[in-house]
Amino acid sequence: ADTPAPAEAAPDGKWGITYDYQYNCTNPQCLTSMYWNWGPVYANIVDQSRNGEYVGGWEYFDSDTGGMGLFGFGEDEELMPGVASIPDEDLAMIKETYMKFLSGELDRFDVFSGPITDNQGNLVVPEGVSLKQEDLDGFKEFGSECETCMYWWNENISAELPSLD
Repeated sequence: ADTPAPAEAAPDGKWGITYDYQYNCTNPQCLTSMYWNWGPVYANIVDQSRNGEYVGGWEYFDSDTGGMGLFGFGEDEELMPGVASIPDEDLAMIKETYMKFLSGELDRFDVFSGPITDNQGNLVVPEGVSLKQEDLDGFKEFGSECETCMYWWNENISAELPSLD
């Protein structure tokens, strides 16, 4: 959500990661916030429109477009205080992976590549397969053309699925 609530709700000694807005990582329990900066994407759409090249549709973009950020890891951003508790090798892996996203070596679907198991122990996404956009957006129960669809909890999530009725 576009709110600092995930970090504010973190119990003492735990960390929260906020989402979707650069400036919602506002309290000491916040490690980072993954956010979207639509400015470069909109600028590209305007340029394409001016050149008569724009074709309307759903706008999804990858991390190498300049539209993705990870608060504290971007240019002129300071790491949040809690990041000091992350082991050096893990912090190096985070920075390296983030740079791979920004360079285009990884794209937004790489984080949804199998194997992915649900909280019932079922293999949802096999190794070598990635979810597609229609999988991330859709529920078969509502007419989506998704193959894997998002009506499942990832492993390590202790929750029951709500009824879709």
